[in-house]
Amino acid sequence: MTTRPRNLIDPYQPTPARLHSVFVGGKDHYEPDEALAKNLSSSTIRPAITESRRFTRRAVEYLSDHHGVSQFVELGSGLPHAPNIHDIAEQQNDTARTLYVDSDILVAAHGRVMLHEPPRYFTDTDITDTDAIMGDIAAVMDMTAPLAVCMSGTAEWISDAPAVLAALTARFPVGTWLVLTHVTDDFYPDHIQAAAETLRRAGIPYHPRGRDEIAAMLAAYQLLAPGLIAPHRWPPIPGRDGDNGDSEIGAGDGIRRLLATPSRHRAAWDLSAYAAIGQRQP
Repeated sequence: MTTRPRNLIDPYQPTPARLHSVFVGGKDHYEPDEALAKNLSSSTIRPAITESRRFTRRAVEYLSDHHGVSQFVELGSGLPHAPNIHDIAEQQNDTARTLYVDSDILVAAHGRVMLHEPPRYFTDTDITDTDAIMGDIAAVMDMTAPLAVCMSGTAEWISDAPAVLAALTARFPVGTWLVLTHVTDDFYPDHIQAAAETLRRAGIPYHPRGRDEIAAMLAAYQLLAPGLIAPHRWPPIPGRDGDNGDSEIGAGDGIRRLLATPSRHRAAWDLSAYAAIGQRQP
């Protein structure tokens, strides 16, 4: 597996991984991360990030249960917070493989300790090094079997994310699944743009994108219904406003309950994020 030169952890400089840990209720963060999260507490960016994570968990369960996927790669995995991707995948299939990728130094420290044995793997490869990423995936995954790549809450931190995803997509086997979420400034633009500026002042570049640009990132994928949608509205449930703590798959898939983390945001409310599940086409 590819590794980077080691750097020292700076507890005084907030990082995306530690900030995300604050948002989702994790414990691996420092005072500057908590202070930054507090500054963003009234912004719509926080529910967008937390609901995106819940969507990703539901997507992993859905792909495992309905499409027989037992191999998952999470790009920009962040710090562990249960249920993790492997928790959900292995609940569906105890032979499921999971590869976590994150170049954050603290994430790497956790990853090397917790994910050092099959079927769970970790690499601290920089996501923008697409050749190395594909090498890491091929090293531990069966590239002839169903594979899902999760990129949730990751593209926003990468200035050239569309180009990075396009380079990866060009090398993914046909049939590869992509689980994507992305914060947008289409809704509550003042909130999201102010949050992005707050993050930039803290030394963290952030790049919310509009629907058209996010849709272009998904052009090579056939999206599952209902397509590109706010993460808390997936799966859609006719006649419900999302206030209930459970979620269900609608007609066409057979009614069933999703056990992974349900959404908490009312479906009738807007949310500053988009999400989709797509399959790589020829």
